[in-house]
Amino acid sequence: MRNYKNGLDEMQKQMRNSIGNQMFMIMYWVLLLNCGLHGAGIKWLTYPIDVMVIITACMGVYLVRLIAFNAYLPPKANNKKPITFLIIAIFFSIALVIAITKFFGQPLTQIVSDRNLTRIIIIIPAVAVIISLIVIGIKRKNSKDDDN
Repeated sequence: MRNYKNGLDEMQKQMRNSIGNQMFMIMYWVLLLNCGLHGAGIKWLTYPIDVMVIITACMGVYLVRLIAFNAYLPPKANNKKPITFLIIAIFFSIALVIAITKFFGQPLTQIVSDRNLTRIIIIIPAVAVIISLIVIGIKRKNSKDDDN
């Protein structure tokens, strides 16, 4: 039986829900650990940045696991071109940085005064590109396995 809303079959939905529940619990425990470390005086990043890094990392692992277990896209959506989407996303990201720089009249690193925040603003898109490349690799591997 198919779910016509998103095209996923029952096994894909069950796997997606299982992975989602596991990642939610991992994110909860890591955030709780982070709060405990802050309470003990150990700060690895300032407050809003550390939570954003934890959430981004958990969402990245969630996405990679979904694609690795073939629970992200419906079976009929295998003809999409992820490289084209990635190139368009990189182009728009660069355009956004240039637009922000022109709007404020100074480089992005001077707009953001906190060094850690500047690093995170640079690192998170880089991690997103790496996750996208991992996803492309997993899709290619799965498609080769399906062909054999």
